[in-house]
Amino acid sequence: MKRPSFLKLFGLGFLLLIVRKIVVACMAMYIVWQNWEDVGFERLIKNPSLQNAVSEMPFNKSGLVLILNRHALNMTFNWLCNTQNMPGVHENAYIVTLDQESSFALKKTWPNVKQINIVVPGLKDPFNYGDGYYQLFYLFRANLARAILHYNKSFWMIQQDTFWNDSLLNVSADDEEVDIVFDRASDKGPLVAGGYYHAKPTSNSKNYFAKLAKDISWWYAPDNAYMTAMCEVSGLAKCGRLSFDMITNWQWLQGSLTGVPPKFIQFDGETKLGGKLAKMRQIGFYFLADGDDQSTCNITSVENTKYLLESKISQWDKVASSSHKQFKMYQDIVDTFYSTWIGAAVMNHFILPYAHYCMLSM
Repeated sequence: MKRPSFLKLFGLGFLLLIVRKIVVACMAMYIVWQNWEDVGFERLIKNPSLQNAVSEMPFNKSGLVLILNRHALNMTFNWLCNTQNMPGVHENAYIVTLDQESSFALKKTWPNVKQINIVVPGLKDPFNYGDGYYQLFYLFRANLARAILHYNKSFWMIQQDTFWNDSLLNVSADDEEVDIVFDRASDKGPLVAGGYYHAKPTSNSKNYFAKLAKDISWWYAPDNAYMTAMCEVSGLAKCGRLSFDMITNWQWLQGSLTGVPPKFIQFDGETKLGGKLAKMRQIGFYFLADGDDQSTCNITSVENTKYLLESKISQWDKVASSSHKQFKMYQDIVDTFYSTWIGAAVMNHFILPYAHYCMLSM
């Protein structure tokens, strides 16, 4: 009996990966379809907690908006400790709690930090990159942006899995030519990272996020890839990019970036929620005191980060998981495509809108 050739086995494996991805996509979007009313725009703009919060946001200063459920409490407390002594940060932070448990814990531990309680049953449990509840989170975040812009307030969307070496309030986002300013996934191309962005309440911004929410309510795509494609192709809004040296990501751990220490480091690239904070602790970016009191901060640990930032010692081998390595591989592919105008066109019109399907290994 003749054995199948390597090419046939490779082709069969490739086909199975495609079928698997289609099944995963259908399952994910079914979850979004089941829960989309809970994260709908109309529901959000009628939420009393959100209405009260936006009424307090000053017109001359952008609020700092971050989102959590009960499984991201420790990460959020870590960020609050990190930024505790930065003037104006806690005063301008608006923490969106997705369940009553996280709302109660935040009020008890950090009572002076403003919160917006929007209970979404589908987002109370852990969710991981690529699954249906993560897609639901993308839709929630897009509609949350729409809701804040609906009340004509500018804001920063931020994430708590980030070390702050400076206050984001010191970063200017007043360029009159730009509606939305995004962070970058690398220093070699326009790919949006998506964890940080500043949006002004212009008609362009409102149309942009309305289109984003509409499309990802039925289409299986990571929002950062889809937002990049919209910026590059749709013309709905004028998009700017923050310097990658200002807000960097896991690539800093390789020790390959040069120049002054970054102002912000996103510890992304980990598909499992619970793994981020443990790895931050492993390399010195854990700022909670030992014990059960999560409001007690380890100030010495915060001060010691100056050495970590200036040492430029590679931490990659300590923290690189399989998901980090896969993201690095895909990022290298993206950067290669963006190195030519033909590759950029293929990336913007096809690969990014179908990014989840293209990432067959995840």
